[in-house]
Amino acid sequence: MARYREALRATEAHLGGSLMDVDRKYRGNMHFLCRWVDELIHLPAILDVVEDLIGPDILLYTSRFFIKEPRTESIAAWHQDSTYFGLRPYEHVTALVALSNAPKETGPMEFAVGSHIRGQLQQRSNVVKNSVNTAGQVIVEWFDQSQTEFGVLAPGQFSLHHTCTVHQSGPNNSDQRRVGLALSFIPTRVRHVGPQRMPACLVRGKDTYGHFDLQPRPKQDFGAAETQRHDTSFKAYLDSFYEQLALVEKDIPADATSFMH
Repeated sequence: MARYREALRATEAHLGGSLMDVDRKYRGNMHFLCRWVDELIHLPAILDVVEDLIGPDILLYTSRFFIKEPRTESIAAWHQDSTYFGLRPYEHVTALVALSNAPKETGPMEFAVGSHIRGQLQQRSNVVKNSVNTAGQVIVEWFDQSQTEFGVLAPGQFSLHHTCTVHQSGPNNSDQRRVGLALSFIPTRVRHVGPQRMPACLVRGKDTYGHFDLQPRPKQDFGAAETQRHDTSFKAYLDSFYEQLALVEKDIPADATSFMH
């Protein structure tokens, strides 16, 4: 993890700032651009556990950095990952890999235990200030918050959560930088239900379904081909994201309010 943190420092120096502050496309799918991120998404220590959950044929649908600077107010309100991905069936699992310490005071993820069992809940976007999520979203219907668990992690550890698991994270009240990389894994049998084909990376096994456009591994950091693939994937992901957002929120009552506490 120390080597990966140094690689992140060099990447941010190359881009001229934090991944959270430069062009937002650099928060996601950096495995298309940087060999060190590509190496990380293929780590057997991660994929062995993911295989136990979803089987031997595994795609990485997307990767995304979540970085909270020291003493900052960035949060994620109660939400589900499933809402805007457009993936069916709901067999998507996210690994949040800690590149730095993530004790409770840094604002790690907090999971509502068992919340994935209810499936998809109603969620409204553009209502949360200082959100680390693109949509600034929050759940707007009741769910059980009586039992929660914090994803307190040391560097090199990772948590795993189902795509329908309701979770949130608080501000970073510490003097440390909190760096996490969220990896969205799906079995090759999963489909994207939007109107366009989406890119993905085969990270283990075989793809006999052909639901996604499989992308090659990067050969050069920020190379011309790698940059083009990253730009294309960012546009496809963003287009799909907003298509799904409009679709799932069109019938939410105008007076729906959150159940944050």
